[in-house]
Amino acid sequence: MFNAASARRHSIFVDSREVRRRLRLAIHVSWLLWVGALLSWHTHTDAWLVERLKASAALELLRAFGTWYSNWGLYPFYLLFLALLVLGYLKRRAPWKTLAHAYLLAQASGTALLVHLLKLVSDRPRPFEGPFHDTFLHIPRLTHALHSSFPSNHTVDAMVGAMFVALFWQGRRLPALAVVAALLMGVSRVLVGKHYLSDVLAGLTLAIGIVGVTLHVYLLPRWRAAQPSHDA
Repeated sequence: MFNAASARRHSIFVDSREVRRRLRLAIHVSWLLWVGALLSWHTHTDAWLVERLKASAALELLRAFGTWYSNWGLYPFYLLFLALLVLGYLKRRAPWKTLAHAYLLAQASGTALLVHLLKLVSDRPRPFEGPFHDTFLHIPRLTHALHSSFPSNHTVDAMVGAMFVALFWQGRRLPALAVVAALLMGVSRVLVGKHYLSDVLAGLTLAIGIVGVTLHVYLLPRWRAAQPSHDA
C-alpha cells in the first residue's frame, strides 16, 4: 500500500520542507561569503594573494590542473541535469523534469544574464592583465567588460549546479561531493590567474542567491504539486 513514508524512502530527492531547511543554512553561509569577498577586496588581500601566486614556481603543476579543471569541471553538472531532463520525459517523472527545468532557468537568468550584467558594471581587469583603454566606438571595451574579472562566471556556474544537488538529493555523499567540486572550481580560477579571491567568494554568494530565488519563484510551488505525498 502506498504511503508518504515509503515514497520518501524510495525517492532520490528530499521533500520541500527539507529543501527549505537546507536553503536557510546555505543563505546564512552566503552572508559570511559576501563579507569575506568585501574584506578581500577592500583590505587588498586580493592583490597580495595574486602576487604570491605569481611568485611561486612550485605551483606550476597545480596551475596545470587548474587549467584542466576550469575547462572540464562544469561538464559533470551539465550532464547530470541533462540526464535528469531526458529521463524525466522518458519515464514521465514530473519532479525530475521540474528540477531540470529550474536548473536551466537559474543558469539562463543568473549565470548568463545577471553575472554578465555585473561584469559590465564592474569592468574589473583580470589579475594578470594590465589597465584597459578605450578604443574606437568602445566596442573592444564592451567585449572586455563582458569578460571582466568580477564576478567569477565559472564559480557561479559550478555552484548553481552544486546547490541544486545539495538542496534536493537524498543522503550526504553526493551533495558534499557537488559542493567540493564547486569550491574546487573557484580555487582553480584563482590559481590560473583568471580571478581574484573576492571574485570567487562573490560568485559563490551569487549562486546561492540565484538558486534561492529560482526555488521560491519557480521550483517549490511546482515541486509540491509534483510530489504531493512527500509533504503529507
